[in-house]
Amino acid sequence: MSIAYVFALLGGLALFLYGMDLMSEGLELVAGNRLHNIIEKLTSNTIKGILVGTVVTAIIQSSSATTVMAVGFVNSGLMTLQQAVGVIMGANIGTTVTGQLVALNITESAPLMAFIGFAMFKFINKNSVKYLGQVIMGLGVLFMGMTIMSDSMSPLQESETFVNIMTKISNPVMGVLVGTIFTAVIQSSSASLGILQALANKGLIAFHGAIFIVCGFNIGTCITSILSSLGSSKNGKRTATVHVLFNVFGTIIFLILLYIFPFEEIIVKLSKDLPAAQIANMHTLFNILATLILFPFSKFLATLATKLIPGKDPATEDLSLKYINIKKHHDVPLLLTDVKAEVKRMLDIAKENYRLSIELFHNYDESKYKKLLHNEDIINYLNSNITKYIIDILSEFMDDSTASSFTAYMRIVRDIERIGDHSKAIAEYAKASSERQLTYSDDCYKELKFLDKSVEQLYTVLENVADPEERRVLNYSLNKNFENKVENFRNLHIERMKDGICDPESGVFYEKTLSNYERIFSYLDNINKLFV
Repeated sequence: MSIAYVFALLGGLALFLYGMDLMSEGLELVAGNRLHNIIEKLTSNTIKGILVGTVVTAIIQSSSATTVMAVGFVNSGLMTLQQAVGVIMGANIGTTVTGQLVALNITESAPLMAFIGFAMFKFINKNSVKYLGQVIMGLGVLFMGMTIMSDSMSPLQESETFVNIMTKISNPVMGVLVGTIFTAVIQSSSASLGILQALANKGLIAFHGAIFIVCGFNIGTCITSILSSLGSSKNGKRTATVHVLFNVFGTIIFLILLYIFPFEEIIVKLSKDLPAAQIANMHTLFNILATLILFPFSKFLATLATKLIPGKDPATEDLSLKYINIKKHHDVPLLLTDVKAEVKRMLDIAKENYRLSIELFHNYDESKYKKLLHNEDIINYLNSNITKYIIDILSEFMDDSTASSFTAYMRIVRDIERIGDHSKAIAEYAKASSERQLTYSDDCYKELKFLDKSVEQLYTVLENVADPEERRVLNYSLNKNFENKVENFRNLHIERMKDGICDPESGVFYEKTLSNYERIFSYLDNINKLFV
């Protein structure tokens, strides 16, 4: 096999992966780019988790990406380990879509598809049509890459060494091992499957041997979630462990069933004489069977992962409700007291993050940035769980006379979460400024310190002034002064930009930081009006 064929293989693989990326990005945009929210909110039980994992992975064309998202959600407390099991199972089913698309064998139409998709994406302004064009273009490029890969492998038919290697792969252990290592290296089971289908189309590997390699692909793809969990909490590591356990157990069970039931013969009959379709269908059968068989044992998988990675998780100890008891009692005033205490805790954490963001802007420190990110996880957790708790209370116990207080706290929780988001944004600008070694004028720092003092005064009013009327008067005075100062600082900043005192890039960050101060002050003002 000459070097030209090797280059062709690599180029074909590049086109295949690029086409897959184009297609998945387009599908994400068509779907509204809200997949993170879908995973977070619609996984209340294992069945829903399987459905969500399947749909999301079918859209983004990457089981690894879906599993990494699940690791992230469990790590931040937005999803339980048990919920993640369903998502992981569904991700394995959803990833079979790419193999089925490749098996369609529409290579002759691929260049035309790429052209039509490009024309839609380039010349039509309507977003929905542009994104659909990106999907079609991606699919065309994917098939073009597949064709190049297949053609580049033709010389291997005459290689005695390669044929001998492929013969040894008919051994189940060797096949699984090859599939595992190969996918672990390129970190994409879809790409691995595409290469295997290209080999099969050229008659370079028998279907019997390909079955075992496919099983290995499912184990090898776990490497991405393992790597993503290395710096995460114990629960994040447990999620990655569940992914490994599911695919290892699934492979063992499937290989046993393969010798009991005539799956190979059934797939060959269904797929006729289309090698790529045979591999795609076997891949689909493997993942559906593994999910059906292991679904009843989802709790066992979570428990086993917890035993394999034992102990309490220091990083997630704060991801719990300290004052609210999920087992609700019927004393409404006490329920309100519990909610108020939990909201106050959330407000204190948001205040700490605000302070950290300001400190970071004046003097960036990586340890403080990590502390802020951890606090942000707690804020998001409390936002989700306090809101759910209040909704449950309103549906079970409340009449109109008491509902208003709980509704007010639900709005306060929402505004606290937004304060957290804007504090995080300031911290990210601080991090970017540090990385790019940007500098700010002394006037910039003085102006920000003045605004910081105004925000602190608003916090002081909230914490120390109990009388609503007195609080309202103070809020109004602080608000007018703050608005006037921000407008004045913006004008001064424009003048500094004109005079060349401020660097354009740091000037943009300063303007965005001003906007985040404004939003924090506004949400804090709202909380002052609502807090009872």
